[in-house]
Amino acid sequence: MPASLLLITPAVELANGVYVTLERALGARVWVWHEPAVEPAVRVLGACRFRLILLDPTLAGAMLGSTLRAVKEAAPQTPLALLADTGTPLRIERQGLGDARARLAGAAAVVPRGDAGALVRVVRQILATPAANPPEPT
Repeated sequence: MPASLLLITPAVELANGVYVTLERALGARVWVWHEPAVEPAVRVLGACRFRLILLDPTLAGAMLGSTLRAVKEAAPQTPLALLADTGTPLRIERQGLGDARARLAGAAAVVPRGDAGALVRVVRQILATPAANPPEPT
């Protein structure tokens, strides 16, 4: 059974890029559900369980801390990764997350947008998915 991921972004190009990247790297081992806004995503989280949530922080604007809390309240045990325009977690924190409390309210990882290798590494790490299928027992 594939691991399910919830991708929250209004950017269709980003959603397509995430889907294609994960499809190429992980194939049938990952299934991506895309929601373009936080409100419907929170409703989906109320009915479905996911192994990982990928959140585009540009969706939240200046309200990133509130958005992270809403998503984490709907799925407190589900790891969340930010798909960020800027590359470093410290820069993300300074620009959007603010204080450590907001950071603790949400993100398990920060993935630079457009960095396919980093996206695959983070997804594999969080889902504990091996790089290749193990050999069949003989």
